[in-house]
Amino acid sequence: MSAFTCRLQKNSDGIKSSRSKNKRNNKMDAVYLAENERLPLQQKIREFLTGSDDEIVLHGLTNLHRKFLHQYAARLGLKSRSYGKKDDRQMHIRKCRRLIFLGDAHALGLSPTTREVLLSLVPAVQSQFIANQTLVQSVGCQQQRQLRGEALSLSLGPHMVPPRPQRIPSELLRDKQELPIHHFQNEIHQILAHHNVFIINGETGSGKTTQVPQYILSEATRRNRPCRIIVTQPRRVAAVSVANRVAEERGEVLGETVGYQIRMESRVCKTTNLIYTTSGCFLRSIMADVSDLFRKVSHLIIDEIHERDKNTDFTLISVKEQLKLNKDLRVILMSATMDIHLLSKYFDDCPVLNVPGQSFNVKTYHLEDILFYTGYRTDLMDKYLRSMDDIQLQNLPPNESILNNTNPDRLDDEALQQIFDLLIEQCCTLGNNRQNEVYEMFDQMQYYIESEGMSVNVGHSVTGITPLMAACKCNMPEYVRSLILRQANVSIRDRDGYEAIDYARLHSDSMCLQILTSSCNNVRLIRQQHELSQQDRDKHRLLAAYQQQFNDDNDVDHDLILSLLEGLYRSSHPGAIMVFLPGYNDIVHQKDLIQSTLPGGTYIICILHGQMDSKDQCKALQTHSVRKIILSTNIGQTSITIPDLAYIIDSGKVKMNTFDSITESSQLQLVWISQADACQRAGRAGRTQNGICYRLYSKVKYQFMSQFSIPEFMRIPLTEICLYAKILEPQSAVQNYLARALNPPSALSVQNALRKLKILGVLNNDESVTELGRHLVDIPLDVQLGKCLMYGVFLKCFDPILTICAYHSVKDPFVLPGDRSLQGQVSFLRKSFAGESFSDHMGILSLYKNYIAARNSPRKVKEFCAKYYLSQASMEMFCAIRRQIGELMKQKFPLGPGSRIHNTNWLMIQLCLVSGFYPNVAVIDRTNAKLICGAEKQLVLQRTSALNPPGKKHLREFIQQLPHDWIVFFEKSRISNTCSINMNTVVPPLLIALQCGHECDIDEDVSEENSDDDNNSDFSVWVNPGNENDNLSNNCDPAQRQLIKSLASVHIDSSGEERKAIMSLDNWIKFELSITDAKLLQLMRTALRDQFQIFLYSGQNTTNSNAAFYVQKLLNSLRPMDYVKKANEYLY
Repeated sequence: MSAFTCRLQKNSDGIKSSRSKNKRNNKMDAVYLAENERLPLQQKIREFLTGSDDEIVLHGLTNLHRKFLHQYAARLGLKSRSYGKKDDRQMHIRKCRRLIFLGDAHALGLSPTTREVLLSLVPAVQSQFIANQTLVQSVGCQQQRQLRGEALSLSLGPHMVPPRPQRIPSELLRDKQELPIHHFQNEIHQILAHHNVFIINGETGSGKTTQVPQYILSEATRRNRPCRIIVTQPRRVAAVSVANRVAEERGEVLGETVGYQIRMESRVCKTTNLIYTTSGCFLRSIMADVSDLFRKVSHLIIDEIHERDKNTDFTLISVKEQLKLNKDLRVILMSATMDIHLLSKYFDDCPVLNVPGQSFNVKTYHLEDILFYTGYRTDLMDKYLRSMDDIQLQNLPPNESILNNTNPDRLDDEALQQIFDLLIEQCCTLGNNRQNEVYEMFDQMQYYIESEGMSVNVGHSVTGITPLMAACKCNMPEYVRSLILRQANVSIRDRDGYEAIDYARLHSDSMCLQILTSSCNNVRLIRQQHELSQQDRDKHRLLAAYQQQFNDDNDVDHDLILSLLEGLYRSSHPGAIMVFLPGYNDIVHQKDLIQSTLPGGTYIICILHGQMDSKDQCKALQTHSVRKIILSTNIGQTSITIPDLAYIIDSGKVKMNTFDSITESSQLQLVWISQADACQRAGRAGRTQNGICYRLYSKVKYQFMSQFSIPEFMRIPLTEICLYAKILEPQSAVQNYLARALNPPSALSVQNALRKLKILGVLNNDESVTELGRHLVDIPLDVQLGKCLMYGVFLKCFDPILTICAYHSVKDPFVLPGDRSLQGQVSFLRKSFAGESFSDHMGILSLYKNYIAARNSPRKVKEFCAKYYLSQASMEMFCAIRRQIGELMKQKFPLGPGSRIHNTNWLMIQLCLVSGFYPNVAVIDRTNAKLICGAEKQLVLQRTSALNPPGKKHLREFIQQLPHDWIVFFEKSRISNTCSINMNTVVPPLLIALQCGHECDIDEDVSEENSDDDNNSDFSVWVNPGNENDNLSNNCDPAQRQLIKSLASVHIDSSGEERKAIMSLDNWIKFELSITDAKLLQLMRTALRDQFQIFLYSGQNTTNSNAAFYVQKLLNSLRPMDYVKKANEYLY
């Protein structure tokens, strides 16, 4: 550990300079358990979370164990409770199953103008019902049309024999031959000749990605055999860069023999032999025509399969089926760090070829090593160390001195010794008589042991009775077990010569005796197996002291990282340093600490984060004259190779996005990385030279880490995946299809995804795909965004909806500032695009409009992005996606000028958002200042939302200025117990009543007596129950006919008083309004849905469809609002 040796030589007071000054580390908020106790408990809970059981029952826990688990379960969103007494006490932990909140009915009063408009539309709607029936019959035969377009899938011609490669420079040839994979070329050909599928387990740097496809090309050329190779990559950057490299190595022009196809970009021709593509693009090709695709492919190589992205895992299901049907297909699966046995077993025990990497040596140090070599201390660590000079650590076996010692310890602190004596006396006096009081006393003793550094072997100052003896005398096996785990010495004798086992024989039942007997038998065996050096003991003493004062499960120790950086910075050994941190806030905090500690101008800080300026990535790749410090999230784990990187500091943490299918919310959690991730992080320092990796977690913690990361399949919403499964195998149940996956998702996740697809109208109740679902498969968007876009075409406001949907399908273009003090300014600038529209989506339209205006000048667009903290690359991707989806929709629908006549109608745009984003709607309870959405009774608005203005921290402060109570949002996320909504738009309640919910039920208030029928004629004039009504019996759906006829029976008296009704749209969205208004809205809802179905079946948006006209007329009747007027003016 030469870097630290050098540092300590320069600092004679090295330990002092390493002392933490962060007061945060001195807090004792959470229950502390030693690692050998805490990690097994956490592992049990993790296994429970990933399993299918709803509840777990734990026995044999101490009070401290239960207290720790209650806190740990709460952080994970689990419910926990303990039952029983003494030895029978059990802890029950269960997964939350949120009941749908049966909401109150919200008043909805239609203005006289709006009601008049609705009544005037009834005859037109009635006539449209009849026309629609005929139109449905005429287009029904078109259901068997080609369902999926080819705009985003691979367009392949017939197989061709690949040409011979051109001559290349000798240096390039030498580089290829020096790769480890070069020595396995013949073996690869032999395996391909005898097996349809096999696995290459090659370490990073082995050359498998670039060379294996070339070996196949060369063999096909030599044998004069046609071939086409598809290589899938998880990321588009890799697909492009590798294709360029392979074309260069063959001395060819990219796009001929070798090419790539990714979203928005393609360099292939019909006869290209080797195509690099993304896993998402390949999956779209499968959806286009799976049989035709695999007929045109001879070899499929799935690279980086260890990343387990959702597209790859889903593709494997189809690949496995195609291998049964296509005996000529060859599949190669390539991985760097994965459970190869699991993958091989999935493909019927296919062969595995192991290829070594080209990495240099990387020496790894864990937390205990770091603490030992740096001399890092805090005040609490020093206090603990002073009081545990003769204590053996809980995660080590007893050493000779403790095993041979038969005398109890005595405390130096007389006051503490007196307290301890009193506790021992009371425990021994009370015994089994008053259990609750005895439990409290033992808990207090455990607190002194764990938090105050008191020895576990302290004895009564007169009798010599230790806590272990007292636990045996009181017959408390759970405390006996806990004290043994903390290395309580079973050989100590009291003043009368009795050991703990003697107390157990005299006072306890068989359980205490069994625990002690087992411990005594194991002591000598453990002593023989573990002979630790003094250095090892010192390391583990430091580790215990550190873990007493810092909760490494929930935080990152920035002070310890700074101490490491100081040592490396001062060392004479060259090389860049990369620090892996979980997220933006940690990166900025660490940057602030570095800049306030190290002298300026003597180092350079580069930041690697998915939402920060890409210029820092370029700086990280460059060589600098000063020490380079790279602060990175896991983006630096696999994406780039930094030539001068020599040191890694691994916090061991990552922010992982998980999805709760019960609450329909995503959660960004701070979690420990897997062992595979830890190896990849360490390997970054060994690409071009020997390196060192400092892990801020112990060796024991590493052993308890999961071996591999959780597959994306297990932690994402499955709506899109379930739709794909149903399209590929219409006759199979989705649950059965996905059960064939490498790691099948839980049945509950699948059921909830299917339920949502039915709510969205994508699946019928029998799980068959609706016409809407067939269209959505064509569109490379999230299901809800795709539905929103379809309504944009249907309601003739295509352009603004296209802009909104494209924005949501790319990475957020706003970059995070490296300076924490600028966060408020950036947030203000972001919200300024929305103006006074009460809508983040208006902010998107404003952003796009302003960017396009600046785009004509390279200087202006650069200034624009700099001013508003925008990534120009992300904005260009946003524009490109918008253009691509627009061209795709033009292929599907005749998008003439008529499709844009409502582009400047903000209410119509809002209606499209409601239609697509439902069930993502929330309502404000102004009385209680709450934001409610179904099961979520207390939502908050995300800080970046335009509805959360600067300076107003609480909902109560600004809800009064909102024009309506209803909000439609794009996503819901959860941090701990707080649920927030983002990308929000305030909408009128009429839009909710028109388009939310799959069904519409009206419950009439029967408390009032029915009035006479004399006044019904007033309303029947509007309904026109004449000849056209007679025609309904032959042409209309019975439900539609009954709806129209029921309008004639509604009573409206001269005073305007009318019976009320509850219109229920789903389990929680309910409106209270008059019966007439309810039935008129129900009629309008039915008309809109009917027209939308015709639009979906016919694939046309002709002037024959009057839906957009109906809606426009209805929305124009709403009371004019200033924010709507301003929005419409801006849209012009």
